[in-house]
Amino acid sequence: MLTLLKRLRHYHPLRGMQARARLMLAFTILAGSTMALAMVGWIGLNNTATALNEFERQALPDISRSLALAERTANLAAVAPYVANTSSPSMLQSLSNTLEEKIHIVLTMAKDIPELDNAAPQLPALLERLEKTVTELISLTRQHLLLREDIRQVEYRLTLLKERIKEKSLASNPNNRQVLSLLFMLDQLNSATQQSDMDRLSLLQQSFSDALDAFGAQDTLNASPLPSQMAPILSEFQALGLGGRNVYSVRRDQLILQQRRAFLLASTRAVSDQLSGEVKLFVDNVQQQITAQSDQVGNAVNSGKTSILLFALLCFTATLGGIWVVRELTGHLGRVTKVMTRLAAGEKQLPTPAVERRDEIGELARAFEVFRENAVEIDRISQNLKEQSRLLETIFENINDGLSVFDENNRLIAWNPQYVSILELPANQLKPGMPIESIHPLLSQEAQDSWALDGMALDRDEVNQLRKQRTQRFERHFPGGRVVEFRSNPMPDGGFVTLYSDLTERKTIEAQLRQSQKMEVLGQLTGGVAHDFNNLLAAIFGNLQLLEDSLPAGGKQLRYAQRALSAAERGKSLTQRLLAFSRKQLLQPETTEVDGLIEGMLDLMEYSVGEQTEIQLDLQAADWWVSVDPSQLENALLNLAINSSAAMPNGGSVSFKTRQLTDQLLNGRRCDLLAITVSDTGCGIPQSILRRVFEPFFTTKEIGEGSGLGLSMVYGFVKQSNGDIHITSAEGKGTQIEIWLPRVIETTTQANSTLSTQENTKGSGQHVLLVEDDAQVAQTAEALLESLGYQVTVVNHAVGAMDALDKANDVALVLTDINLGSAVNGVQLSDMINERWSALPVLLTSGLHKQQLKQRYGLLDSHALLAKPYTRDELAVAVHRRLNHPTASLGGQGNDASG
Repeated sequence: MLTLLKRLRHYHPLRGMQARARLMLAFTILAGSTMALAMVGWIGLNNTATALNEFERQALPDISRSLALAERTANLAAVAPYVANTSSPSMLQSLSNTLEEKIHIVLTMAKDIPELDNAAPQLPALLERLEKTVTELISLTRQHLLLREDIRQVEYRLTLLKERIKEKSLASNPNNRQVLSLLFMLDQLNSATQQSDMDRLSLLQQSFSDALDAFGAQDTLNASPLPSQMAPILSEFQALGLGGRNVYSVRRDQLILQQRRAFLLASTRAVSDQLSGEVKLFVDNVQQQITAQSDQVGNAVNSGKTSILLFALLCFTATLGGIWVVRELTGHLGRVTKVMTRLAAGEKQLPTPAVERRDEIGELARAFEVFRENAVEIDRISQNLKEQSRLLETIFENINDGLSVFDENNRLIAWNPQYVSILELPANQLKPGMPIESIHPLLSQEAQDSWALDGMALDRDEVNQLRKQRTQRFERHFPGGRVVEFRSNPMPDGGFVTLYSDLTERKTIEAQLRQSQKMEVLGQLTGGVAHDFNNLLAAIFGNLQLLEDSLPAGGKQLRYAQRALSAAERGKSLTQRLLAFSRKQLLQPETTEVDGLIEGMLDLMEYSVGEQTEIQLDLQAADWWVSVDPSQLENALLNLAINSSAAMPNGGSVSFKTRQLTDQLLNGRRCDLLAITVSDTGCGIPQSILRRVFEPFFTTKEIGEGSGLGLSMVYGFVKQSNGDIHITSAEGKGTQIEIWLPRVIETTTQANSTLSTQENTKGSGQHVLLVEDDAQVAQTAEALLESLGYQVTVVNHAVGAMDALDKANDVALVLTDINLGSAVNGVQLSDMINERWSALPVLLTSGLHKQQLKQRYGLLDSHALLAKPYTRDELAVAVHRRLNHPTASLGGQGNDASG
């Protein structure tokens, strides 16, 4: 990295030619090329214009031919009238030859112009039609000339006839009517040669025929016959007027030819006009195409010149922009180079320019940014590695666990001080490279042979071999009961690293936890057994009281029954304490008189501590009350008594003292205190562990002999009761524990006591429905209720109770056990009854603790509860109160520790 930075520092942008100069040269070449391209384009467009002019010159002959075609076509129409008016056959032949030659020339010219097929498609047909028309016109003109000669001959003959008639008539008789008729018919024939109207000509012919017929008739009737010299003349008349080739037919043919010739002349003019139009259309089309093409080429040339000029200007502008871009690029490159040079000099915080660009400069800048970040990151990682190295070295030296590293040849590479202390190795004998076989003899004899995992022995050599391949965990035992866990993990390059943890304390805590779990199970078992005992004691109580009523006073049987009843009372007290032992630490404070509580549990404490331990009482706090959970206070005192007994394995005494302390300071306020002191004559507690005795799971007993939770539970109970606890001890002189509880002033009488003995608790025949699944308890309760003056109906489940209530309408009270052994318990039955018969009171009874009933069955504080076992007086008071005060709390009925 340093070498690269040095190279960057000595790097210079000039190498042969600067990048800026290269870019400038490239843009100069680009500009020159652009100008050259513009010049070439300009020359090319000029050449295009020249070619266009050449094209126009080449196209003019076509236009000339087209114009000549139009001219000759027009000449054809002009020559036709001359043909029609020709009076000489020779002239007609000359004109005919001329027309044929011109028509041939026009057809040839039409064939030489191929564009006519598309531009004037009708021109060839018109030319053919013109040729046919002119040919027919020439033919008609020849016939007309022949007919004209015939007419002339007729006129000549008529002239001769007229002269002959005149000569003959003058000689004979000029006033002869026949002569006059002949002259008249001669005039008719003359007029027929000049007649141009076909209808008039027909009338003249008919008139001539009539005149000739009349002349013949007249000749017959005439007295003077026609001279003989006139007979040839009459025959001539007949031949001229009525012969096969008479004047009238010739004139008629001549008129038809004239009409046809006139039609052909008109047709010739029409065709000529059409030809002229077609040719003109073609010529105009050609001229328009050439003009349009010339305009397009001109526009294209002008547009090309303009485009080339604009392109040249754009290229020049692009050249200027390129120069600006080059300067801008080289400026960014210079700034990036400057930053890189300063980075090589050690400045790492300079911002990188041009990183926002999206081109090669930006990529270069971003690449350099990454490079710089990597360089900084490498420096930072290097610094972190140094710090981590120091940190790891510190951790290596100061972690609680021991650590050692062996190579692939089982030779010691590194270790920390805890490795030496945990394994109790001589530090002066450990050396790097020491084989593991040389370290094993340095361990204690017990640790050398105690390779185990979960209580199973392991082979040492096999474990050492597997430590290089996969994770291994095992334990080894050291003198004094210490247990050390070995956790080995293989290293990538061979060998293994091992952590050593002292598990002695954790093993102890695990054992204490198992003991605590056992105590929890024992508490649950005790609660269940106590419940069954309460049911048994309920039957015993009731039957003994019934038996006591039936025995005579002063007799031995009565004393026996009273003894049994007293023993049942002791059993009731014992089960109450068992139920209190099975409860969880959930306090229900009550106003409690401590001296009476201690006296009441004396028998239980004597039973718990054994015969070798003496219980001494010194109670000086009579009539002082405290607010505590009585069952928990009993449990705490019993726990202290058991602990004191354990500290006196050879016997001794445990004393319970109470005294009154006035105006004392407790928890920041002054008050009266009731002090309870528990002291023993045991072995005492060493001062080194005296401060830890209230810690959870702390115990000095062997594993399995104690949970270490007793004193911590006592401490928690006292603190929850707003009190305080102190312990003093001396080895060989015993231990003294003092509990301070704040005094409460009892200002009222016991509201929860039983009813006054003067109150009449007997029944007066009311109907009580008893619901009890235990047959013995049910029989005893039935007998007790009947002895109290009640009428009783017994059922053993909730369904039977609902059926009985449906059938009977005089039930005054329902007394039901909570645990009925069916799907519906007593609490649910009470709720069902309250829904249907809200005025019907229900009294619940159970041998379980009230807190357990709340958790298990959903018991509420509003439910009336009578605890088992109960005496006849307690049953009488509870039933009487429930009947006469349905909404009143039973309060003190039964001991709350059990019910």
